[in-house]
Amino acid sequence: MSSRKKNKKKELKRQVEMINEKLYPALENTAKGRLYGYMNSRGDFLIQPIYTNAYDFNNKGLAVVQYGEKFGIINKRGEYVVKPIYDNINDFKENRAIFSLNNNMGVFNEKGNIINNKDYDYISDYNEKRAIIGSQTVDEGYRYGYLYFDGTEEIQPIYLDVGKFKNSIALIKVRNGEYRLINLYEQVINTYNYNYVSQYGEGLMVFGNSQDGPLGYIDIGGQVVIPPKFKQAEAFKDGVAVVSEADSFGGPYGVINKKGEYIYQPIFNDIKNIGEDRLALGMGIGEGDIKLRNIYAIGDTSGKVLTDFIYRYVGEYKDGLAYASDETSTFFIDNSGNKVTDFPSVSGSGELSVKNGLIYANIDNSPYYLDKSGNVVHKPSDIIKLDDKYSILIQKYKPNINYLIYYPKVQGLDDENVEAEINNRLRRFSYFIPEDEKGNQKNTPITEDDILDYDYYGDFSIKYFEKNLLGLEIEGYYYPVKAAHGMPIKKTPIIDLKTGKFYTLSDLFMGGVNWVGELNNIIKDRIDNDKQYDYVFKEQFKGINPDQGFYIDDNNLYIYFQPYEIGPYSAGFITFKIPFSEIQGMINKNGDFYKALRS
Repeated sequence: MSSRKKNKKKELKRQVEMINEKLYPALENTAKGRLYGYMNSRGDFLIQPIYTNAYDFNNKGLAVVQYGEKFGIINKRGEYVVKPIYDNINDFKENRAIFSLNNNMGVFNEKGNIINNKDYDYISDYNEKRAIIGSQTVDEGYRYGYLYFDGTEEIQPIYLDVGKFKNSIALIKVRNGEYRLINLYEQVINTYNYNYVSQYGEGLMVFGNSQDGPLGYIDIGGQVVIPPKFKQAEAFKDGVAVVSEADSFGGPYGVINKKGEYIYQPIFNDIKNIGEDRLALGMGIGEGDIKLRNIYAIGDTSGKVLTDFIYRYVGEYKDGLAYASDETSTFFIDNSGNKVTDFPSVSGSGELSVKNGLIYANIDNSPYYLDKSGNVVHKPSDIIKLDDKYSILIQKYKPNINYLIYYPKVQGLDDENVEAEINNRLRRFSYFIPEDEKGNQKNTPITEDDILDYDYYGDFSIKYFEKNLLGLEIEGYYYPVKAAHGMPIKKTPIIDLKTGKFYTLSDLFMGGVNWVGELNNIIKDRIDNDKQYDYVFKEQFKGINPDQGFYIDDNNLYIYFQPYEIGPYSAGFITFKIPFSEIQGMINKNGDFYKALRS
């Protein structure tokens, strides 16, 4: 046999082995960002990490990936079956993946083929081979129906609201004051004339004359099983429902059976139904009357508390196992709520699951894999190599379960003192100190035992690197507990790794020119005339500040503003791209900043 035929046969054998091998999405930290590829069970990458995000392969050997800002679908050879042109593709559920493109939504089947014959404004993930569809009408808002497994429209989108099918039954809202239970063929099981009916589960539904309560439960026949007395009520699951007679976010919550009897009295700050006849019972911790945090015990659906209140986070049960976290570590618990010693316990807080024989750990926002003995199969490197000389070490600071920061430490500089000074400044840039009610920074050190009234997460990415010039993006998200939303924070230092200088915007321009006024004019013109900036509050733009946020690439200057500064919160960091060619006459081409940029 010729060597050519031998090589072809060997390659064919390798491809067959790859198709049959279990592949796992795995993260690597790179100079281009956090990128995903696919590894085998030994931790070897068979598809190199080039994706912004990556999901598991389905049973037909396809996986949804994100490349840059667009989504596509690949096979186990890393070939695109669906090119990355979509705004979003959900992970496969029931062998169907929902996509969106140009504000329209559709469905891919398990082979990556589009199966819907018309576009919709909304499509949910599939459940019991049906997906909820929504279409926006000109006069009446959204109307909802169902899409069948083959992509055909099974029930037209004509209803005010519809729920997911549960055991072949779904609850729909026909009009105000009229709800129906239907089967898979849109046959009406019963009609209910109440102002509010919701959350069908195990033959019962929540009902009331108002969504605000009081709420009770009716059965399929429309008979009142539990009279209205609750302000909050969830669907029945495993024979029980979580309820509260108060309308506050923190309850107190209790658990009732189908007779309306409390099996857990309403004394808890939070209760989660975590499946397999188990509940996570949360008691508030912290100072003051309003408890912002919870500590959980495990209870069963018969009313028996199985553990002490020892867990800060608890996941859902699957096959007799759930994950749980205390102040310092995450581990598996069995259906008695006890730590499972046959599986690994890891430092940090997050999620654990068993995935095709490996343990998948997403701990402190860093995903990695272990075997069942706790040996690391793959973990992203903490060192980001910039070139043969420079690298960045990812440093972690976590003084409290609700406060986590990853910050950069540059390495490889010629001058150790310069390196130390840069790293001291970067560490200070990365830290977050909250303010009190009067706007003063709280300088009290954070400890493991503190019950914080906020969450904070910080990280960084490499925005630009060329020879000795490094641009970083240091990001943070501050979320006060129970607030409507948090506040994102961004800083973008640009550093000369040779001299240690942190460049400011003024370093880019010549002295004696009105570069501030010219940049203001450019930005104002964009706001006034560019439709992509229609959402900007024109009257709030007063000009750039001395410490204005900015970053660069090879050909452009980017000026950005913090949320709320010149636009709504939803607009995020409003950014203006200004080509260097547009401001060429003001740039100081003999300055250190420009020389470093062009070196």
